[in-house]
Amino acid sequence: MTNREVARSAGYIVQHEYEQATVTAADGRQASLGEFYGDPAVALIDADEQWCAVAGEGLVLCRLGQPFGQCTAYFRQPGEVRWITALRQTGPFALEWQGEDGAWSALAFGTCEKL
Repeated sequence: MTNREVARSAGYIVQHEYEQATVTAADGRQASLGEFYGDPAVALIDADEQWCAVAGEGLVLCRLGQPFGQCTAYFRQPGEVRWITALRQTGPFALEWQGEDGAWSALAFGTCEKL
């Protein structure tokens, strides 16, 4: 089995092995980002390395600071699932996601204290 890297920064790597996504810090700490139906499609790491996001079947945001690995899921509840194909950071605690219909939508989540 091999891990597939989906995002990298100076201090973190987001990868997945099949449907299970993880984030690994340069110091070896690792946190689960959850399981996705189908492999995760995309990921990004915040420019300030405060959080990361991984998406495909819904979206999971994860804190990279303290406490490391605290995650919040969006668009993953039955009847509310969104299939996300692209991500881009638009602010310190904001991103846009692209659905499979090609439309971009905004998600502002405040600060990492809210994760």
